Amino acid sequence: MRFRSGINFAGLAAVLFCLLPQISSHGEEVINLGPLLYIDRDEETGTKTVDALGPFVSYKKTPDTTEYGFRPVFYDFENEARDRSSFDFLYPLFTHRSFEGDTKLQLLVYLFYYKSDLRPSGFREYEYTLIPFIFGRKDEQPEKSYFAFFPLYGTVKHKFGKDEIGFALFPLYLRTKEEGMTNRNFIWPFFGVYSGEGVSGGRFWPVYGIRQKGDDFKDEFAFWPIYMRREKEFYGERITSTAFMPFYYSIESPSRTQKTYLWPFINVIDNPAKDYRRWDIPWPFVTISRGSIHTNRIVPLYAQRTEKNYETGSFLWPMYWYRMYKFQDYERKKTVGGLFFVKSTVDTPTNERGKSGKSVHLWPIFSYYTAPDGSSRLHFLSILETFLGDNPPRERNWSPLWQIIVWRMDPEGNQVSSILWNTIRTERTETSMKFELRPVIPVISFEKSEERSKFYLLGGLLGFKSEAGRNIMKFLYVPIPVGGGGDGGPEEASEESRFSAPVFRPGFSGALGQGNVFTGYFLRDGLHDYEGIYNNDNEDKSIEAARGGGVRGGGS
Repeated sequence: MRFRSGINFAGLAAVLFCLLPQISSHGEEVINLGPLLYIDRDEETGTKTVDALGPFVSYKKTPDTTEYGFRPVFYDFENEARDRSSFDFLYPLFTHRSFEGDTKLQLLVYLFYYKSDLRPSGFREYEYTLIPFIFGRKDEQPEKSYFAFFPLYGTVKHKFGKDEIGFALFPLYLRTKEEGMTNRNFIWPFFGVYSGEGVSGGRFWPVYGIRQKGDDFKDEFAFWPIYMRREKEFYGERITSTAFMPFYYSIESPSRTQKTYLWPFINVIDNPAKDYRRWDIPWPFVTISRGSIHTNRIVPLYAQRTEKNYETGSFLWPMYWYRMYKFQDYERKKTVGGLFFVKSTVDTPTNERGKSGKSVHLWPIFSYYTAPDGSSRLHFLSILETFLGDNPPRERNWSPLWQIIVWRMDPEGNQVSSILWNTIRTERTETSMKFELRPVIPVISFEKSEERSKFYLLGGLLGFKSEAGRNIMKFLYVPIPVGGGGDGGPEEASEESRFSAPVFRPGFSGALGQGNVFTGYFLRDGLHDYEGIYNNDNEDKSIEAARGGGVRGGGS
């Protein structure tokens, strides 16, 4: 039974996807069937939005972009203006990205990776990886191409911090190249020989090893990691490091000195070039520094570190900690508290060019955002947003599944809220307000603006509407004019409007668009001659027909 229900659900989703282009192109600006189906068309911006089956089915089209998906199975996004597209399947297990002819694809969170770049000459380069077995690249410059099938045989270039890596029946043989130097290993890591660019030496790990190049550098170890020593010329300074682990370790240069006792616990660092002195007694629990970097840290009780354009601190870590960054035009403060359950980021401008913004997360309850343009967003629940940064693919594929309440405000102050995927929906502007409770069928509809006001129960079973000076009461779906407002009457109605055949308009425009999904067709059986009244968008025709023909029911 469960399997059959899953098939039916998937089949319904497939049907909806087939109908999305036709549905979204329908003439109605807004069609609201609660969580079952919501369609919004904005002719001013050219935007079309369709949400169906709660958070699962989504379609959106703007003049530049098209996106649709069946969460969390897949989501497709295309930006024609920027020649950019993305496709996700069970994100992040499979992703595909393309941009101006370049393509990137990954499977199983980068266990398999493929990249293709179109060069200005028209040559298409590609690179692929299946960790840890296959590594390959086809480059416009043949000397940069490579292929490797690990651990049998192959060559890899410009990866893993090396210029070139070659192997055969690894670990029997491994060769690495870096800055012209070659390291040949036999039964890695035990035996090695160094050569190239004046470098000489070898090793029998972990007993003894040496590598040197004249006065440029010298690396030596004995009974690794007990004794290690390195001398190196670096940007005109001679740097020497010596270790007798774990008792003593030191780094000495003209600009910096570090001495460590009982590594890694006790450290003394003196950096005259940066006017910086530091003491760890013991690391990482107690740290004190003075000079350009000012630090007082007693973990986990209290910590504060201040330097130019940066500050960080904590209190009873991880209950509370923060970081502050100073940029040219604004400052950013990140705060985390409550065992990582609370997180906020605040941007504060320091001049007229600076930007302002805010994000607040309380896991797993809510997330709140304000953007530099003045727009805001709030949603309940917040499952991953607290722990992960802004991530558009995650927002498209997963976040709507748990966002049971969403509130948005644009830069002009217009507000929209949705509860349980449009089961309850409100819209508010400077001059209007709209409220709808639609668990598929219309239960409560309320609208108020300068042009009209309306309140309906069950799509017009009982209600009141005022528009253009006319007051209309609904009782059992029958429109009843009340008061003296409005022009016209039965004597003013033309013979054509009173006796012409009504036009029946099925579908969203009539029954669904105006809330009579269950009443319009039920009453139509007994009022076949007046079925156009129940499915006509023009309320005035219903009123005129009621005045002149004794209609027994209607809907708007």
